[in-house]
Amino acid sequence: MSIIAPRFPSLLLFSPSALLGCLALAGSFAFPRNLPAQARDAGARMERVAENVYAIIHDDATDEWPHGNTGVVVTDAGVLVIDATYLPSRARADIALIRSVTRQQVRYLVYTHWHFDHNDGAVAYTEAFPGLTVVSERESAQFLALNATWWSRMSTAPNSARRAALAALEKAVADQRDSTGRPLSADTLSRTRKAVAQRKAELNELASLKVITPNLVFDRELTLELGGRRIELRDRGRANSPHDVTIYLPDARVLFSGDVLVQSPLPYVGASWPVPWIGVLRELETIPITALVPGHGPVMHDHSYTRQVRELLEAATSRVAAMAREGKTLEQIQATLTLDDIRARTPAWQAPDLKADWETNTKALVERTWRGVRGQGG
Repeated sequence: MSIIAPRFPSLLLFSPSALLGCLALAGSFAFPRNLPAQARDAGARMERVAENVYAIIHDDATDEWPHGNTGVVVTDAGVLVIDATYLPSRARADIALIRSVTRQQVRYLVYTHWHFDHNDGAVAYTEAFPGLTVVSERESAQFLALNATWWSRMSTAPNSARRAALAALEKAVADQRDSTGRPLSADTLSRTRKAVAQRKAELNELASLKVITPNLVFDRELTLELGGRRIELRDRGRANSPHDVTIYLPDARVLFSGDVLVQSPLPYVGASWPVPWIGVLRELETIPITALVPGHGPVMHDHSYTRQVRELLEAATSRVAAMAREGKTLEQIQATLTLDDIRARTPAWQAPDLKADWETNTKALVERTWRGVRGQGG
């Protein structure tokens, strides 16, 4: 386990008694008091989840892509931020929210995993805070660099599918008709105009995106000490991504889970590792919490949702394995396996308008589980 204590490097030169005195003094002023309980702007709300600890919950970036949640830990020695959202413009707005509650500089930016909806905005932080330390798990740093570059170039290429889709939406707005020629309702026209504006802004940002790779990487675990506060980073391994890092504040019992937990409102299961993910969730359930900030979705205050996601993955794993033993193909399993009984136990998943998304998610989960139970990845 690595420990970085940037605030008092000269303490190594002190006597033991002087060292203890300085640490006691540090503890007496390490946690600023009376910070605002919340801040907000047109696209996000920043809510206090513990003393000097915040979560920024964002509206979606576009009709296709979300922003990941962002964590903010404030100390008198600086600020640690967890995840940097999808677009730099949103990250700049987040920096304004952070500055509304503290004058301290951001010292650390931690990536929970490589997915670009959590880190493409990092350039805003490096521009605003020179000398920033950007932290991630070692392999995730490589995945991030490759995938973020691929995504921005693939999305913004002149003949890309994403530009073609935008052009189709622009035509629909201009004609006020859908692709079949039917007139658009006033509500649909308004939503389509909003989608066009968002997607155009997104592609403009991606076209000039500067990918920020970490300058501090770690294996398995890393503990940071900032302003007297202990911040524990742990690579949980394969779950939602190849390396999902959680961040835990033991003094406040606040856990930032990254996309190990997503309530948006369904969990994200595409390209995931459902079989080992079950064990990761069991580990998380043992962690005492007063607040749990997921990668997407609202702040939680117990492990009820953690357990519900675990039960979903356990049901998928046992049912897929049983059907595989019967000799059924992946396509046959996808066509017949349902997880509606698990859905019925979880209020966040029960809205009628989620039916199509639930079915799509179930097929993706079955495919990833099929790979996992047969030792083929996933």
